Amino acid sequence: MRRATLLSTLVLILTSAFSQYDSSALIILDYDNPVKYKIGGIATHGNQFTDRNIILLMSGLYVGQTITLPGDELRIAVERLWNQSLFSDVEITLAGMKNDKIFLNIVVKERPRLSRWSIKGLRKSQTKDVNEAINLHKNQLITEDLLNQTRTSIQEFFYEKGYYGVTVKFTKELDPEKPNYEVLRIDVDRGKKIKVHEYVITGNEAINDRKIRAMLKPKQLKHKINIFASSKFVQDKLDETLPMIESKYKTMGYRDMKIVYDSVVRVEDDRVDVKIKIDEGNKYYFRNITWVGNTKYRSGLLDTILGIKEGDVYDQSKLEMRLYQNPTGFDVSALYMDDGYLFFNVNPVEVLVENDSIDLEMRIYEGKQATVNRVTVIGNDKTSDFVALRVLRTRPGDKFNRSDIQRSMRELAALGFFDPEGLDVRPKPNPANGTVDIEYVVVEKPSDQIEASGGWGGFTNSFVGTLGLTLNNFSTRKMFQKGGWNPIPAGDGQKLSLRAQSNGGQYTGYSFSFTEPWLGGKKPNSLSISLFHSIQSTFQRTEDRPKFKTTGATIGYGMQLRVPDDYFSLGFALTLQRYSLNNWNNFGAAELGFSNGYANNLSITTTLSRNSTDHPIYPSSGSSFTASVQLTPPYKAIGELFGKTYDYANMSPQERFEWIELNKWKFSGQWFLGFPKNAKRKFVLAPAIRFGMVGVYNDQIGYSPFEQFRVGGSGLSGFVLYGTDIVSQRGYADGRISDPLSGTNVLPIYSKYTLELRYPLTVGQSSTIYAHAFMEAGNAWAGFEYFDPFDVRRAVGTGVRLFLPMFGLLGIDYAWPLDPFQQGAGGEFHFFIGQQF
Repeated sequence: MRRATLLSTLVLILTSAFSQYDSSALIILDYDNPVKYKIGGIATHGNQFTDRNIILLMSGLYVGQTITLPGDELRIAVERLWNQSLFSDVEITLAGMKNDKIFLNIVVKERPRLSRWSIKGLRKSQTKDVNEAINLHKNQLITEDLLNQTRTSIQEFFYEKGYYGVTVKFTKELDPEKPNYEVLRIDVDRGKKIKVHEYVITGNEAINDRKIRAMLKPKQLKHKINIFASSKFVQDKLDETLPMIESKYKTMGYRDMKIVYDSVVRVEDDRVDVKIKIDEGNKYYFRNITWVGNTKYRSGLLDTILGIKEGDVYDQSKLEMRLYQNPTGFDVSALYMDDGYLFFNVNPVEVLVENDSIDLEMRIYEGKQATVNRVTVIGNDKTSDFVALRVLRTRPGDKFNRSDIQRSMRELAALGFFDPEGLDVRPKPNPANGTVDIEYVVVEKPSDQIEASGGWGGFTNSFVGTLGLTLNNFSTRKMFQKGGWNPIPAGDGQKLSLRAQSNGGQYTGYSFSFTEPWLGGKKPNSLSISLFHSIQSTFQRTEDRPKFKTTGATIGYGMQLRVPDDYFSLGFALTLQRYSLNNWNNFGAAELGFSNGYANNLSITTTLSRNSTDHPIYPSSGSSFTASVQLTPPYKAIGELFGKTYDYANMSPQERFEWIELNKWKFSGQWFLGFPKNAKRKFVLAPAIRFGMVGVYNDQIGYSPFEQFRVGGSGLSGFVLYGTDIVSQRGYADGRISDPLSGTNVLPIYSKYTLELRYPLTVGQSSTIYAHAFMEAGNAWAGFEYFDPFDVRRAVGTGVRLFLPMFGLLGIDYAWPLDPFQQGAGGEFHFFIGQQF
């Protein structure tokens, strides 16, 4: 760095700049007698890109300023300009003087700017990634800081990939087309990828080397078992897993355990050993636990909830869980906070450590019971406030209750309008008046779904196209409001669904449904209406071509129960269906027994269900159960009560099924068990059972061909003609599970058992993806007398599920049958739309 010339000589000859002033006088600098001068003018030189006023501002000098010569003002000005890193050279010279005024020149040499850059030594894909990491852009000043920052960014990029010998070299070339611009050449040599050869662990006795190595990442190459686990050395990965060793020790009573050091030693060019020294310390046990400050609950009750006895291993994590956040909700904090004690606090204090025993004193501050003041929801840009507020369990005026908040969060997620991962709650306590405001934070997610699909299947073994639209957050109220269509009326939680299927002239089907989940707006009592119509025909062009028409309507009413608990709901549905046949001798005619005529199905279905799952798409706890019974009136029995007689032996199929008689029983249940407990991403074990049976009132009439079960495949069969339930069973073709005694695959009874192990690949607002492996077994029978729950067709397989808000749940599975119908039968691919089990 160059300093101002007037500081380095005693006598200065003034250079010419301000020609109207004396530019040939001598200034004699006397360090013993400094002289004050006033700045009469300042000129700048060499600044091609930097504005003159910016240079003056950065220097701190200004016209009219009084400076001392010799003095510090010009030295400080030079340093200030240099520290901006804009210039490679800075000097201040005298340009002229008049009386007591001096005139200055600020002469700078601007640093070169970046014209363009290139990276050598990497593959094309890596070059692109590195370009994004280094964050260079044109016109940047090329400084040492910029080069060092670029080098560091490149090295950190490759450190994450296990390359610790990265070298970065820079070459600068003048750009012939742009003065004071340079082209930067970056030469990168990754070196070899570094892998962990071995973890060398010392000082451990309570936990052996094998168990400690199992906790560590990356995995060592020596004695490596899992060939898919990465061994590339990444320091951040190691730093993340080392605390797991400490946590494990402390659950075993070693509260003083510490890792003395962990060091990395290179043993080969591409191999390192990681040395870990452990100081286990002593193993401790709980001894005396006393409670202080508790007036609401007696100490004995608190001891029971705490569940820690004298002689138990001293486990800090277990103590904290039993005091504050037990996943089961059975902890001391919940006991108080569920009774309004929001300001409750308990502080466990070690009052005595003697040999291997620790005495604890639980110091409790109970505080006053808090009352809920205001309850608000924010973030619901689309959903109306009342839709979110009506499902909350926290109400103004109620006592504060932590369990009510947790349940409210579940209910918000269950609506399906908000991202479960984005839900939050912010209690805002006011200790002065004993109240609390509760603010729920939600993040809207797309909830409407479009279905555009095609499949090969059905009884016609043909291609069927489907187009559907489901609006899960519809609003009839806004249909008639100004500005309510944006682009559709939405936000009131109603559900509207439209669906059409067709394969051209052979099959056409339409359906419509609407659900109001809070009929009247005061209680979660739902009202639903659905209409459906389909026409099955042939490709014949005759006026009297064969047709099979199905027309029906359903009206349903549902309510939430309080007993046994409010996870239960009860629903009723009244359904009327009419089947009309005209010259129908195609598939299905054999089961029906007639080709011209009609059949009617009037039934009432009662459904009892319970759902306590914690997530609508990827639950990791809770369960879901549904039991239903569908009943038609026993028309023939009623007629006989009123004196009517029937000739069952000579009754035609048309007479037999003019009004269908049946009773249909169905049950399904699924449990969700997530593990490990505190993991961010949990494995989930999901066992499930499903059962269905159709019964008859009159053995002389027998089973109706309607409302039975078709088991096998993915459950995506395009369409069926007469109310058959499609039950998926992976590993076998669609509808392939059949009873050899009956020779048909539409049967009145079935059972199915599933065991799935799931793992989430991603869970978020935009999509949820999880992979699973499964075992599945099931079968169908021609009657209850043939039913054997252990006579099943088994299969194993794996697959993946993808939930997209716009399209719902999609999936693909590959399953291998263990009990194939024919020798040499192979595995089956299955595609899914919607929830299956």
